[in-house]
Amino acid sequence: MKLSQLQHLIAVAEAGTVRQAAKVLFLSQSSVTKSIHQLEESLGVELFHRGSHGVTPTAAGRALIARAKVVEAELREARNDIDSIVGAGTGDLRISISPTVSVGLAPQAVIEFKRSRPRVSVQIQEGVYPDVLQSVRTGDIDFAICLMPERPRDEGLSCELLLPDRVTPAVRASHPLASSRKKLVDLVNADWVIYRLGRSGRDVFEQTFLASGLKPPSSTIDCASFAATLTLVERGDYITLVPKRLFADKAARWGIVPLVMESPMPAWNIAVFYRAEHELSPVCLAFLHELRAAATDILTRQSG
Repeated sequence: MKLSQLQHLIAVAEAGTVRQAAKVLFLSQSSVTKSIHQLEESLGVELFHRGSHGVTPTAAGRALIARAKVVEAELREARNDIDSIVGAGTGDLRISISPTVSVGLAPQAVIEFKRSRPRVSVQIQEGVYPDVLQSVRTGDIDFAICLMPERPRDEGLSCELLLPDRVTPAVRASHPLASSRKKLVDLVNADWVIYRLGRSGRDVFEQTFLASGLKPPSSTIDCASFAATLTLVERGDYITLVPKRLFADKAARWGIVPLVMESPMPAWNIAVFYRAEHELSPVCLAFLHELRAAATDILTRQSG
């Protein structure tokens, strides 16, 4: 079993076809096919189901792909360690940020981190709790910064609270509901837009109502785009749930306003998930330091 074979295995699984994987790897299709066949022969199992429209991993293939991703991540961390030791200041950092918490905290940490380590490659993607946590476990990403419930399930990862937060219903400024204090029961018959990238958006929505002993509203639009969700609310007679910290930046012009509620809304805090701290490379530890510093700075400014 060779490292290159594992890399080809991951590429084929992610691309869905050998042809597309070969393009990504800048190799010929025949060389990738040969590499996969050799890997299958060495293990004595088929790793993919072959079909007219592409390939899908077998049970054995899925198991090996999961392990191969961990190996690939560990090698990347090893390179980061070596780069730090020799003082090169290079390496890779992969972060997943929930769109609902991507304002303020995460950008501030990334900007400060890049000032001191301009040669480190930073990759940022969108992801939401709990969907993104598997990618943290496998090492596909180093950190997941996301909105999470007050008491998250034990995910076998380090979870660090960065900023306390709550969700709040929000509407356009001229919406009839924006002019007075409301109870959650007053919003049951309203038309809602639910931001949902994965399952978690609906979880936040449903748990908010269930925690108050209310049946979740049935009139909803599920939207996988946070920008589209805000636009629908800004231009229509819809309500959505967003983190209250979205409105903390007075300079931001969102076109929507939070409703004033008569009772506290459920806590959904901003947290960062990562593997055990002793497993993190110096590059990752440096970013974690900047993330903590950014959170402290925000809390200090708000209390001052």
